[in-house]
Amino acid sequence: MKEMCMEMLDEMLDEQGDVMVAGISFAPSYILKQLDPIAYKQALDEVIESRIEDLRYEVESLDPELDAEEIALLVSDIEALENI
Repeated sequence: MKEMCMEMLDEMLDEQGDVMVAGISFAPSYILKQLDPIAYKQALDEVIESRIEDLRYEVESLDPELDAEEIALLVSDIEALENI
């Protein structure tokens, strides 16, 4: 789950393309990870929280009697994200 959220964050950071420094191309996600790992972790925490909120909304929109298995899977994903 953490890897999935990291990929989501990296994709968001890299949407605008690479950054050129002295003729060398760097991905913005790489720059942030290397230069300010605390800021990267904070951004990752925001992505994880957003994903948890999305999953909770999805659980609330399902019918417990008809979608019990899907709800169980979503709740499991939520718990996994909360324990990162």
